[in-house]
Amino acid sequence: MVSLDITGRVAIITGAAQGLGEEMAMTMAEHGADVVIFDLEQQRELMEAVAAEIREKTGRRAEAVACDVSDEAQVEACVKYVVDNYGKIDILVNNAGYIPYARPEKMPLAEWNKALSVDLTGTFLMTKAVGNAWMIAHGGRIVNITSMSGLRAAAGSCVYAAAKAAVHNFTQSIAEAWAQYGVFANCIAPGSMLNGGMNKTQSAETKAKISAKVCQRRMGRYGDMSGVLMFLVSDACSYTQGEVITCDGGLILPAY
Repeated sequence: MVSLDITGRVAIITGAAQGLGEEMAMTMAEHGADVVIFDLEQQRELMEAVAAEIREKTGRRAEAVACDVSDEAQVEACVKYVVDNYGKIDILVNNAGYIPYARPEKMPLAEWNKALSVDLTGTFLMTKAVGNAWMIAHGGRIVNITSMSGLRAAAGSCVYAAAKAAVHNFTQSIAEAWAQYGVFANCIAPGSMLNGGMNKTQSAETKAKISAKVCQRRMGRYGDMSGVLMFLVSDACSYTQGEVITCDGGLILPAY
């Protein structure tokens, strides 16, 4: 029988102080996992609130850990902390992201570099550290949260699109390299989600225009990613490697 139960497993999720990261941390705890929330020290208050809510609602162990995923020394120290205090790392969800908005000809180099350091290098550093600290020896599940922007042109957020496309390829490299160790590596590419980082300040008019482009005629709601996430982090996923699973209500489909 296919089961989404992950009771007793330990999950790290980056960028989980709010938004989709918060939702996914709660979802995994609701299915039995202990969760460790990584985010920036500047987000400490939000992180602690999320961890407290998870503990209260699910009874699972939940902890906030300040970690800049673009800093190799911090990443390695924080991953070591999880192994030392939880005994293992079964699941890694790379969700931390940075989205600067500018057309290519106006994109400042500093913003380009910052986006790559978080969106691409941060995913690499977290994956490498967790692999070396636990998963290469014991197996595990890696889910990289990317974007529809990584699958098609995004003139207004060109570096974000480039970084997410690179993460797709990197994920396939990890899947090929580490499948022999029992590691499953896949991506979820969300579309326009109401609690996503790109939609916090959008007007009702903008959201209506976006919804009109989606086959389901709505933006993604809380819980819309839960099913695909739980498939990828649970034993239900037994033969899926290096895939990019879209969760977009059909946004990517061609309009005729």
